[in-house]
Amino acid sequence: MSVKTRIALLLGFVAVLSGCSSDPNQSALAQQFFNRSKGFEPGADFLAAQRSGAPGYVAGLQNGENAYTIFLRQTVNARGEETWISPDRLSLGMKDGMLIATRGFGDDQLAADARATRAALTSGRETVTERFVTLLTEGSTAETFAFRCQITREKREPVQLSESYTADTELFYETCRNGQMAFRNLFWVERGTRTIVQSRQWVSTETGELALRLIKP
Repeated sequence: MSVKTRIALLLGFVAVLSGCSSDPNQSALAQQFFNRSKGFEPGADFLAAQRSGAPGYVAGLQNGENAYTIFLRQTVNARGEETWISPDRLSLGMKDGMLIATRGFGDDQLAADARATRAALTSGRETVTERFVTLLTEGSTAETFAFRCQITREKREPVQLSESYTADTELFYETCRNGQMAFRNLFWVERGTRTIVQSRQWVSTETGELALRLIKP
């Protein structure tokens, strides 16, 4: 994929996931993102994943200015839990396209159990589920919060993943709340394969939402 095409895809990705129709600063942000390697040395683990042809995500932090990067898959364990790493040494825990942990963001999500949500997305049904999220609270204490979540199918929508491939997806909303917090996740699920090819997933109150789009070879 050419640099020009990757920039175009990133701009579309940013517009869709941020809800903005256009922004004159986006082109400069994308150029900065793809050119920043000139003065930046990625970690050895990231370079090893890159050489191996590991799958990747383009990622954008919704609460951060110019906060765009790439994550490559580093490892997969026997339970199908994946570790994804960025050039600037951030990491994600993922399973079947669902965010289950973050590290290096500052206000991280220590762990999550979103199996019920993933099952609903796989089946394509609207339902009410439970989600469990472990966060680091005041005093550096890990606390697990339970959320009641409503899964709704919004619309059918194409998502361009490469120059030659556009996924036919269904967009789902996951609206979660308890007595203390509320958030909404968005998932674009490819019809047929039921793969999550694009998403916007909540990390924590301070960090906000992380937008992810698969990089298709």
